[in-house]
Amino acid sequence: MYQAHFDVSRNSEISLQCYIRAEEPKCGGDGLADDLGNDIFLGGLKFVPNFDEMGNHDQWYNFVGGAGKIQIGVQYQPRYGQSVTMDDFELMTVIGKGSFGKVLQVRKRDTSRIYALKTIRKAHIVDRNEITHTLAERLVLAQVDSPFIVPLKFSFQSEQKLYLVLAFVNGGELFHHLQREHRFDEQRARFYSAELLLALEHLHELDVVYRDLKPENILLDYTGHIALCDFGLCKLNMKDNEKTNTFCGTPEYLAPEILCGNGYDKSIDWWTLGVLLYEMLAGLPPFYDEETEKMYEKILNDPLIFGEEFSPEARSILTGLLNRNPAQRLGVKGAEEIKKHPFFHKHIDFKLLAAKKIQPPFKPSVASPVDVSNFDVVFTEEAPVDSFVEDSKLSQTVQAQFDGFSYNGGTHLASP
Repeated sequence: MYQAHFDVSRNSEISLQCYIRAEEPKCGGDGLADDLGNDIFLGGLKFVPNFDEMGNHDQWYNFVGGAGKIQIGVQYQPRYGQSVTMDDFELMTVIGKGSFGKVLQVRKRDTSRIYALKTIRKAHIVDRNEITHTLAERLVLAQVDSPFIVPLKFSFQSEQKLYLVLAFVNGGELFHHLQREHRFDEQRARFYSAELLLALEHLHELDVVYRDLKPENILLDYTGHIALCDFGLCKLNMKDNEKTNTFCGTPEYLAPEILCGNGYDKSIDWWTLGVLLYEMLAGLPPFYDEETEKMYEKILNDPLIFGEEFSPEARSILTGLLNRNPAQRLGVKGAEEIKKHPFFHKHIDFKLLAAKKIQPPFKPSVASPVDVSNFDVVFTEEAPVDSFVEDSKLSQTVQAQFDGFSYNGGTHLASP
């Protein structure tokens, strides 16, 4: 008999995964067991909440991925119209920092759920003329419904700051694991790039171009699945035949058409997927140089060079993805074209992958839902405080641009 409280911040599937220890069974909401170290996986289940019938629902469910059944009672408590504030969260650990502000691990006081809280100083984004990018990130996160994208749970604001509350994903950055292991074998690189392919396909269906794919923006969850994060450079409302000209992205990953300034479309995401796949297999991006200008020259002119670590299938798909002519690039007709390439088609069942029914080739070392060992100690040793911002008085005209930022998705409280 175990009870858990967790937030249902959008009308989509609730996923529970259940584990057992020698002494007692425990079940964790949102897919997390209380102690993941030595637990035995019993199975999982999914259901869509029925907010029209708010009573207590008590029934048996068949396990998926395991034998047997489990009895679960679920009760929803609606919390419409109540804004979330900083007072609703207990600050636990700093897990990241950037020019925008910092990211903290937090615990929501009423449900004890663990989240990642991203703080953004309004004055910083106003000074850098990045209000549009920041609002785009919030808009994208509220729309997405992909198992391979970090979901937004809540967003709110104060006079000085914007706050994004995201699922806490603690398996570490792909960058961290790639740095430590130098490169991945083909099976592992294929698995990660296949999940990213589904994430990018979902964004493209929403007319969103991601534009900043790189190992630092890809997290692993505690089971080893991909979770794409950081949507600050996204471009919204990009129809299939539209182009944009903004010069942005990470130097090693820039597509030739961005460097040429001729405009670009959704297919730049397939170029960056190719660069990432190459880097996972070789340890470095294909046109890397310590001098940025030389690297740009290589991106525009140098041939692709493959070492012995690249199989014929890998060479073929990379040649397609890293085609300098976007009109001939693999994926120009959509993600389905990439899925059908032998590199994926012979090895990956995308329906099973989308349902998270393919076991990841690597499981990060994660001791519990609050474990921060996969984050840099430079951050985690810092005191977790929401720092006060002095002299950040913004005009009412500027503040008005942040109207509508707050989001709690018609939050419900679920008690299974």
